Amino acid sequence: MPSNKDGGRSLKSVASIEQAFERRYQRVWVDELLVPGSTSWPYNVRVGRPSMRELEGDFAAIDAQLQRVRAWAESRGLACTYEMRRVGRHTYRLLSHVGASDVRMLAAAVGRSKHFLGYEQRLEYLRDGFPLVDDAGLRRVLVGMNACDMSDVDFDLTCRAAQWFSCHTASEMTAREVPLEGFHAKWLDAVGHRSMICVLAGIDGLEFRERPHVVRFRYLDPGYLARGGRAHDCWVEGDCAEPAYVPKVVVICENRDSALWFKPVAAGVAVQGDGMAGAGIIGTIPWVAQASCVLYWGDIDRQGFEILSKYREGGLNVQSLLMDHATYEQYQRFGTYTDKGGRQIAPKPEARALAGLTEDENSLYLQLCSPDFVGPRRLEQERIPLDVAQRSVLDRLSVVR
Repeated sequence: MPSNKDGGRSLKSVASIEQAFERRYQRVWVDELLVPGSTSWPYNVRVGRPSMRELEGDFAAIDAQLQRVRAWAESRGLACTYEMRRVGRHTYRLLSHVGASDVRMLAAAVGRSKHFLGYEQRLEYLRDGFPLVDDAGLRRVLVGMNACDMSDVDFDLTCRAAQWFSCHTASEMTAREVPLEGFHAKWLDAVGHRSMICVLAGIDGLEFRERPHVVRFRYLDPGYLARGGRAHDCWVEGDCAEPAYVPKVVVICENRDSALWFKPVAAGVAVQGDGMAGAGIIGTIPWVAQASCVLYWGDIDRQGFEILSKYREGGLNVQSLLMDHATYEQYQRFGTYTDKGGRQIAPKPEARALAGLTEDENSLYLQLCSPDFVGPRRLEQERIPLDVAQRSVLDRLSVVR
């Protein structure tokens, strides 16, 4: 019996034909909404053309397969095209192509009728509500909505927000202060929402009063703490306040508990990291950048090394703390295979060496990313005792001196 795989003279399976129609639908649905009939029709998929030898060798099996395809096509309202083929002494009418004459037939064939109708209605609403937006802009909005599988509720929010921003400015407000029901910062920051609003409102961007970055830290100098000074402080972007003393040692701790209870270090401070966001702001604080010893202590996992690399790529002269093979091997029994939601931590097979890591750090990073690695993919920093971290810092400083 001929193969059901695509290509050559082999017969296509129902699944492969359906996939071809789905790919076609994804390519043309927006064009057909904006300009009906703008793509070529009908769209036909060749079922396959068995050779004479194949027909004579197993005609019954070939005919059965063609009947399955025809039954599926007719059930989806598709057009069937036939050709006459001679097999031995007889001539048979065999299915050759399955086709759709327009986008609605195509949508029905792949179960997308509701999708097409829904976006047809949305386009009508957009054209009525935003008559100044051209087809190129409408295309961007429709594609964006489809990419995020936008619900009707979010569609309504997007349109109401665009109408408001076309007449008002929010430069003196935070995102949460914009007077729209159901509209808040998290919704606004979702993928694509801002760009779609801007296209519809005819503006270049949304301006808000942004919150200043806040970085929390703890003083570690034992002499200063003995005098009864405050142990905890914060740096606020744009504020002129300086720390109680200029630190010589800065330990950036990704885990809050590690920063809150880090052990004493002369002229030191422990700064609470903030993931990738912190890597973009903490290194710009003058007294961090100017400290003689800056250390980053994060989880031994993919994200921890990527954050460390970002700090260095941003220009901060920072060393890693307890993020090496020896530490991992010593404490890996406390490592985890799952995230906080109980899901398996996935490998990152496409990972490459990071520009901001040393050779040894990259070696461990790539090991943790590898699909072949069988050990825990995350060793959280709080599983390592704080006195071990303190001793590592003091040993580092004694070498420097």
